[in-house]
Amino acid sequence: MSILGKCPYCDGSVISKKITVKGKNIKLYSCENSKKEYDESEQYVFTADSTCRFRVYSNSFLRYNKRSIGEFEMKKLLEDGQIVVRLHGKKGGNEYFKYAIPHEEYGISILWDEEVEEKIS
Repeated sequence: MSILGKCPYCDGSVISKKITVKGKNIKLYSCENSKKEYDESEQYVFTADSTCRFRVYSNSFLRYNKRSIGEFEMKKLLEDGQIVVRLHGKKGGNEYFKYAIPHEEYGISILWDEEVEEKIS
């Protein structure tokens, strides 16, 4: 577990930890104040002492053929308030670049209407 930066919504630290979801190993970047657990009905819910909801799963953009959001990208997102992500069309063909920003409910969000001026590799 490593600290990547400050949470964009509270004073907490954003930490990285490896988890397994549906048999896949991914990273979860979450505010230390964002805690979840399974309740009695097996739902994964925020705990009573959870005071923040900031959580980003490294595979958040998988449907846009971006395999993973790395720790370096997450650190940059926390420092700069945005990152440029390289996405691909459905068949993996045409690539395009978009800005991604923190999102209080979803963790991270793509700015679809903003054009990226320069491609960053």
